[in-house]
Amino acid sequence: MAVDVAQLISASNELNSAIVLGRCWDQALEQLASAAGAKAVCFSRSTKTDLRMLPSKGLVEPYQDIRSRRTPPYSSKVLILDSKASGFVSDSEPHIRERLERERFFREFMKPIADVPYRASASLLGPSDITGLKLSFWRGSKEGPFDAQDVERLNSILPAIRASAQLAMFGFRQQAREQSVLFRQRGELMFELDFAGRPVEAGVQAIAAHGDPLSIVRGRLVCTAAAEQRRLESVIGRAVAPEPVAGSVRLTRQSDGAPFFLMVTPIHGEAVDIMAPVAAIGVLIDPATKSRTDPAALQHVRTAAGLTERETAIAGLISVGHAISAIARQIGVSDGTARNHLKSAMQKCGVHSQVELAALISRFS
Repeated sequence: MAVDVAQLISASNELNSAIVLGRCWDQALEQLASAAGAKAVCFSRSTKTDLRMLPSKGLVEPYQDIRSRRTPPYSSKVLILDSKASGFVSDSEPHIRERLERERFFREFMKPIADVPYRASASLLGPSDITGLKLSFWRGSKEGPFDAQDVERLNSILPAIRASAQLAMFGFRQQAREQSVLFRQRGELMFELDFAGRPVEAGVQAIAAHGDPLSIVRGRLVCTAAAEQRRLESVIGRAVAPEPVAGSVRLTRQSDGAPFFLMVTPIHGEAVDIMAPVAAIGVLIDPATKSRTDPAALQHVRTAAGLTERETAIAGLISVGHAISAIARQIGVSDGTARNHLKSAMQKCGVHSQVELAALISRFS
């Protein structure tokens, strides 16, 4: 079955739009598979221990079996046939077919279950990307293998899809940075987690430097209080699951019994587990540490409500939990004067309590 070039270009344009705009990919993937004369198409990311796929309908059920571990062991060879190739590679070549036939995963699972014995695969991040993002077209026995002309036509859309994939990954990276910037401004310990729930490079260093109540053992987060480990693993597991959920857990510092709170927030978006470099953001909150006010948020409130410089300073300190008596000492005025400034700031902002004032400022953040 030949590749239809016109349909292939149209389908790749639709897919590129879905990638860039964050729309649902399902329809675009089906169009792409049809244009390539394939039974299915999928994006995949594989490592030595994990495989993640964004498949079209023809591979959804097999992929669910893969994720639930009801399959023989697999390897990256199943998905990328020649990591050094600059474009698509077909498995119709005898030496590649022979190598794949030796793969237990291919021989015992993909071939009999999904009936997709023929593939054409390409790395989306260049020839040096051995275990990263890949695009694979899968054909069944009825469609037959991809020949040299098919591969040439598939290669015609590869540059555009590569560019869109890189743009999508950049977008997820920006989302992770935006989620973490506020916590960094407040001085909280922040780290990123991969899809196995492990802290990534910079996070490992930050956690090691912070120490108790968390540590790193063999690349994984571990509580210094062993009794809290199960709750920690549960919260992280839910945040990096295929349908992620944010959560938090209370931890205890072993040295003095002081409480901490770990909040784990997933990165959201279509195909996040394929395109995103990280799965979730972890933040360790110390209740005893006063947060730092977001200067931009305070400036917005000051401008909008017409606060004086002194009123703005007091409102900012109130919003991060400082007592009025401590604020008075810090800025060198009496308690009564500080309360008058606070009362004036609350009236200008249209709020009736310190809690409402703090909530207003946090919303500007």
